[in-house]
Amino acid sequence: MGCATTTVKISSILLNTLLALFSIAAIVLIAVNPGSVPDDWDIPAYIIFGLVIVFAVIGCVAALRESICLTVTCAVFLLLLAILQIAVTINILNDRHTQSGIAIVEDAWDHDKIDALQREYECCGKDSSQDYILLNRQIPLSCYEGQNDADANNIYTEGCSAKLQRYYDSETTSIAVSSWIIAAIEIIGFLLAVFLVINFRNKQRRMQF
Repeated sequence: MGCATTTVKISSILLNTLLALFSIAAIVLIAVNPGSVPDDWDIPAYIIFGLVIVFAVIGCVAALRESICLTVTCAVFLLLLAILQIAVTINILNDRHTQSGIAIVEDAWDHDKIDALQREYECCGKDSSQDYILLNRQIPLSCYEGQNDADANNIYTEGCSAKLQRYYDSETTSIAVSSWIIAAIEIIGFLLAVFLVINFRNKQRRMQF
């Protein structure tokens, strides 16, 4: 039993450390890519990942000190955070599924804001530079590499809709994978904490006799 408890303690510490590192990475990802989560969800995401870091640290301290109170607290909050994270992740993914890279390009095209997307994503038009030609419009400099139209070979050949949608799908997948991994680690951490509480209590009872 002692060996099993020690193994679970070490596993709990490693798992909580991994959880904290994942959460820090998620916070950095959101900070570096402001559009990676919907505007309404960026603050809740920061709060959730911040709480995960706090309770991951508490979990490590609880396991090292064999504190029943801290371990119970950590277990309860890990379970609540897992439930909250699952709910927030589902909402974020639903919000992203109602949007798309194509819709963003369409909106930018309709409101004459396509230049910024063309420069950022190195694309041209909605589907290609032909979109401008068909409308008898001059192809803007933002469609050219280095914004240099002196050489026709500098023009971006890929349309913004396809390129932005590919980027959008990749980003959504990254958010989903990282969020589900963290939620799974939280649930495993909760189960380990429950096991530790049971063993810590049994150890205290044995010491009383």
